[in-house]
Amino acid sequence: MGDAVTTERLEACAEDLADISREALALAFVKVRREYEYPKLPPVSYIRKMAGAGPHADGRPGPEEAWARMPKGDRMEEDTIVWTEEERAAYFACRPLLIDGDQIGARMAFKERYEKELAQARSQARTAEWTISAGFDVEQRLSALASAVQEKRINLDAAIQFVPGERRNDFAHMLPAAETKGLLTGEIDPMAKLANLPGITGMLARMQMAGSLPEELKADPPKPKPSPLSDEERAQRRQRERDFIRARMESEAGHTLSDEEIRQRQIDAARRVMEREANLAKPPQPAAAEEAAAEKREA
Repeated sequence: MGDAVTTERLEACAEDLADISREALALAFVKVRREYEYPKLPPVSYIRKMAGAGPHADGRPGPEEAWARMPKGDRMEEDTIVWTEEERAAYFACRPLLIDGDQIGARMAFKERYEKELAQARSQARTAEWTISAGFDVEQRLSALASAVQEKRINLDAAIQFVPGERRNDFAHMLPAAETKGLLTGEIDPMAKLANLPGITGMLARMQMAGSLPEELKADPPKPKPSPLSDEERAQRRQRERDFIRARMESEAGHTLSDEEIRQRQIDAARRVMEREANLAKPPQPAAAEEAAAEKREA
């Protein structure tokens, strides 16, 4: 007649499903009732799969997709990317190689680091955390932010912080109508809302709308935003980064290094960082095990 359903077993199942939303679980239970063919309680892994919460359903991109998303070459300072913490860590591990123009070495370093970060995050059942790294290209930034909002990687409040005020209408038109309520110019007049409030807040809002607010009470004008870098300025910045890395490595080596030696040292440094972090992530050995290992080495 199937496995016995005990209170303890149901409590264990509930704990293993606690991270899934009620809506997703409701749909999953409907699928289970319709599709599960065995006369016993389905395993938790099957229910999670039906709820779209399998081991690789956390929204994180795979290694190849993640590498394809990374800013490279002339776009390193220009592109905006909404990425996971694992992508960010892997990108900065390979960034020196990208600056040096070594795409092959950078790809290898990125994938090696990303696969380790991805495996660790999934083994710990951590949810994906998406953050914004803004570049100078405003058009590409608006497109990247709009895509991330529609894919539910970030919310509109987080995205709007990186949209210039004069481009908010353009950004609103990139989003579904349900997302743009209150975003288009003219739909919301914050000062008019404040003017209806009682007390000092409403009085100051009415004075500002009438143009009679004293100068000492007015907010400081916004600071001008820095203008985007020209192609020449970006090239100069990348060259300064390369020169800095070379100077530091040659200072450590005590002599002039060739381009190949510089590249090899960058690869070695990236690997040492990954090995050190992998060692830090390992659980500490018990004292008895450490003593046994030390005696074995001495023998």
